[in-house]
Amino acid sequence: MATKIETQPSSIAEALAAAQLEITDPAKDSVNPHFRSRYADLATVLKTVRPVLAKHGIALVQCTQVDGDRLVLVTRLMWRGEEIESTYPVEPVKRDPQGYGSALTYARRYALQALVGVAADEDDDGNAASAAPSAPSKPAAPAHDELADAIARVKAANSIDDLKVLRPDCARLGAAAMAAYNARGQFLKAAAEAP
Repeated sequence: MATKIETQPSSIAEALAAAQLEITDPAKDSVNPHFRSRYADLATVLKTVRPVLAKHGIALVQCTQVDGDRLVLVTRLMWRGEEIESTYPVEPVKRDPQGYGSALTYARRYALQALVGVAADEDDDGNAASAAPSAPSKPAAPAHDELADAIARVKAANSIDDLKVLRPDCARLGAAAMAAYNARGQFLKAAAEAP
């Protein structure tokens, strides 16, 4: 008879890796009417990832802080005194409560997706947090395949030096790529500091 030995993770990196094996991409159950694309809204992303993170003892916290004259979203995954953190600028086009609310929801969704490694959209659905097009047209966003490829290369980076090479492409591709870059950097830093 075989004996199954279960090992417990010894770092947040190991706990997150175990959770990522179970987390599935959220269902794309919302439609962006301006770009006619499907995406998973924030509630769907949270319903998909929170139970699996919790099962592995990982707490999720998203809060804002002011950095100079900018509002910044801070997303943290915490486990046994360790954390992985990602920051994401909240930059609404219209600086009123609705503009900030829309931009914050968008930032929360993208930062969380990048930090836990899920894909929940087909295209840029942040039209409420960005300038609305005057006529129906394609968004000025990188091709989905190019963005997905960049995020895959970021996730595959095995060292900070490997990751630094990817920064120019991530900066060019925008906030989602930079969120993945920052999350991977935090992950690699935490992994390097683990005993």
